[in-house]
Amino acid sequence: MAAKDFIIKNFLILGLLAVITFGLVCPAPGESLDGIQIGRFRLPQVAVIVIFIVSGLCLDSISECLQYKALILSIVLVLGVTPLLAWPILHFGHGYVEESLLQGLAVFCVVPTTLSSGVTMVTQAKGNVSLAVLLTTITNLLGVGTMPWSVSKIFAASVPIKPSEMLFELIWLTLVPLIVGMLLREVTPGAKSFAKTNKKVLGLCQNCCILLVVLLMTSSAQPKIISTDSADLSMALAIAAGIHLVYRVVGYFSATAAVLEPREWVTVVLMSSQKSLPVCVSVLSALPEDLRRNSGLMIVPCIMAHASQLIIDSILAVRWEVQEEKKAPLLAS
Repeated sequence: MAAKDFIIKNFLILGLLAVITFGLVCPAPGESLDGIQIGRFRLPQVAVIVIFIVSGLCLDSISECLQYKALILSIVLVLGVTPLLAWPILHFGHGYVEESLLQGLAVFCVVPTTLSSGVTMVTQAKGNVSLAVLLTTITNLLGVGTMPWSVSKIFAASVPIKPSEMLFELIWLTLVPLIVGMLLREVTPGAKSFAKTNKKVLGLCQNCCILLVVLLMTSSAQPKIISTDSADLSMALAIAAGIHLVYRVVGYFSATAAVLEPREWVTVVLMSSQKSLPVCVSVLSALPEDLRRNSGLMIVPCIMAHASQLIIDSILAVRWEVQEEKKAPLLAS
């Protein structure tokens, strides 16, 4: 039972390790699946669409969430401040680290906050869960408009990207499916109770879709990945962990300077320091064909950064939860 709970709790991280290993050792199945076309969408894009439909279906109630100061601060941090770190990564890393790894890290910087893991950790840390849900929704909706411009700057030296074309692609891959999921939740009888009852199963479904996309990307880029210098991969891992630490410090001081209530403070610090792996996947899936050839290598540092934030934040979330439990008896006495 303990082993089952451990696997479910760490399903995404364990799955990522498994599919990356399989894709590198046996790339043929992934390469074959990557060529499947369903209508106008490739199989990785279909998986991304499913991720966002499920995200919309699983959005909880956002009542009691209109903490305007915390909300505005978080949006500014997530979409305005944290993406700025992409510039020094590309500028100072150039010539020292493989360019595709740097571009993957830069993409990770410009995407919005996490879709589910951040809300889970806010819940664990006794933060304002409704605010976290609303922040997730707003930043992912607005991010569809901000990401095309940011991504076009990241890849300007490689292949020119028209922000309008990427905007159109991201609308179909993320915004439309998210809204469809939200509408299904509201208009379909029993959808809310189904989503609430099966939230864990639906979360695993999302993670399976992420794993499928990572497998296809890794398999297609297998020759490029195995030929990459181990020193470059080590440096990318160090930068990935550093990104989250920088975001955490920025969130800490910003939330403290804003004099937020404890529950909102926890929410802002956690949510403004996390970035969404599914959105990274959607952005890389929306790249022009010339750039998609390296998407398997670009996704590797995104996974490193995602793992870093999960490990660091899960430790801190537990610590904040323990502190909250210690305060409770004192307040009751």
